[in-house]
Parts: sequence; structure tokens; C-alpha cells
Amino acid sequence: MIKTLAIDLDSVLADVVVTWVNEYNSLKGSDIAKEDIVVWDIHTLLPITEIESNSIFSNVWIHRWKDIPPTQNNIGKIIEKLKTENFRISILTRREKITIPYVYNWLESKNIDCDDIIYIFDSTPKSIYPFDILIDDAPHNLEGVKFPKKAILFDQPWNRNFDWPIRINRLSDLFHIL
Repeated sequence: MIKTLAIDLDSVLADVVVTWVNEYNSLKGSDIAKEDIVVWDIHTLLPITEIESNSIFSNVWIHRWKDIPPTQNNIGKIIEKLKTENFRISILTRREKITIPYVYNWLESKNIDCDDIIYIFDSTPKSIYPFDILIDDAPHNLEGVKFPKKAILFDQPWNRNFDWPIRINRLSDLFHIL
């Protein structure tokens, strides 16, 4: 039976916070690293508003999408292998509409071939979308997932204090738990 894996884009496939931090440091003259981002809401940690934080994310996607590294080398091959193991790959991402073409360019540049991409533009919970398994780095996206669906937490510095039964460090870790 084919199962649908819904995979978040930001910080699960694309290590966007690495580039976000670089951009923030450039704008603010600071010297923070991704590992310093230990809470989900960056604006509660750094001297920045939520609007400014979101603006940096959008600008990174629009102007620096080529600088955004994948969370793991050969991420496209990992997605390809998941598909050969009877998984349907759905990218489920919340974002600004203006970033869509750059997301597409990034996915193409990393040879990520998914079955569909679902863009969320509002506060609709990810848990209501069609999938069997969700992989996400945001604890609030996992909390609404109810049986028979499953949720896997993708480890990042901002979710290390969140207790979740299934956590992976790399997308390739899925091969050991699925």
C-alpha cells in the first residue's frame, strides 16, 4: 500500500535558517549561529519583530534561494529512494505566495521530485491535510496530528526541549524507522 509522506520544506528539506542567520547578521551587525536559535518564535529571542523576521525569511527565499543549503547532502536521492519504497511525497509548507517560484527553483536545483506541493497561506493546521505521516520541525504542527496519522519531529535547535516520541536528525533516518 502506498503511503503519503508530508514533508515540511523549511528546516526539514531546506536548511533555510543557516541563510536566515547569515542575512540577519549582515543586517544587524551581529554574530549569531543557527545553534543559537533555541526557540520557534525567533522574534522572542532576538531584537527583531515578527514582521521583520518573516520579511527576512521571504527575502532569503526571493534573493538568496541559491544560498540555502539542503539539510542533508544528496537530498534528492533520498526522496527518490523513499518513492521507490512505496511512499508518495507531498511537500507541505506554510509561506508567502511571493516565494513560490523560488521554492520551485530550489527544489529543481536539488533534484527533489515530489508528487505534489501544498502551499499553506493562512493559519490552517497542517494536521488537516491528506497524509499518513508528517515530518516537521515545528512542534505546534505535530501536536494536532491524530491516529491513524503519524508525526515525526525533525530535530532542530528550536525543538530540542519538546518531548516527542519519534525524532529524526536526518531525512535518511526514515529508512530505519519506517
